[in-house]
Amino acid sequence: MRLLDHVAQSDSPFLVRQFDGELWQLTGPSDYAREVAGCPLRYVLSDQLVRNCIELAYSDGAGVCGCLDLVHLPAQRLWIEWSGLAQRDVLLRMMPECSDAASAECLRHGVLICADAAGRHGSLRTFWLPAGEPLTPLLAPIETLIDLDRETVPASDAEALLAGEALRVRDPRSAQVDGLLECARFRLDPAWQRYYSTVASSPAERRAVLERSLGTVSFDVPALLALFLLMALRSELTHVPISTERINLKRARLGRAPLLAHIEVSCPVFAAPEHRPAGEELTPRTGPRLHHVRGHIVRREDAVFWRRPHWRGHLRLGCVRSRTVNLGLEGALR
Repeated sequence: MRLLDHVAQSDSPFLVRQFDGELWQLTGPSDYAREVAGCPLRYVLSDQLVRNCIELAYSDGAGVCGCLDLVHLPAQRLWIEWSGLAQRDVLLRMMPECSDAASAECLRHGVLICADAAGRHGSLRTFWLPAGEPLTPLLAPIETLIDLDRETVPASDAEALLAGEALRVRDPRSAQVDGLLECARFRLDPAWQRYYSTVASSPAERRAVLERSLGTVSFDVPALLALFLLMALRSELTHVPISTERINLKRARLGRAPLLAHIEVSCPVFAAPEHRPAGEELTPRTGPRLHHVRGHIVRREDAVFWRRPHWRGHLRLGCVRSRTVNLGLEGALR
């Protein structure tokens, strides 16, 4: 089952009992079950597309940050889901210093998006499916607010979350990623805000809880903005509608809840090149060594290009075929 089915079939409230016996009912997946089931558009991303979006978002150069004026949230109501294992692997490879945030065992990751008609402002609720039995979906206590026009100035102190304010997260290591995070604000769900304000008594506890909560959602923003850019361009993403009609007939006979139809999205245009055959002899260096170049976005004024992942080096060490794909805005003449 996909994460979207786990959330749609959630029917139990999320309850937390303290050591003193006090019982808290917090916002959980069951509160969004009906919204996910009724969502008109549901995407499930291929692992390769997940890797491409993260590499694109965290690559050097202007990249996605230089194309934010082209980015729009693709629908007013939308579900997007992907493999948590694929996300973790590429984050660990690209940012080993963030291993604590990326190492949580998460099988599936998903966001429920609500946007305005223009697609420049919206909100994201983040869900994930942890490993282990029983498979029970969880909801992040943090809500992500997207403001692609960057009209507001959110707070910068984590303690502001406990006061109900929206917070901005920064990345001092990368101006490009910091520019993408500037489009996002984060705030605590009201029920979780009251809970943390009560049970996290010391400043150290509050800071640890808030940092952990932010870590579950902040890494998604750059990758999602990269995905939205690819969706806004004629990027040849492949959309395969997945019908669940036949399997649901069998599930109905067994008394099981139906599965939700969705669209699987992949990216053959952005696939990595094949690896050089094992054992191939390299000649002494007479030019640049053969090396792999990640796929990345290049913008020249109103023209946008995708540089395919490719091998770069001396021709005798391998020939790079066409590495550039011309992209254009949706609706533009081909």
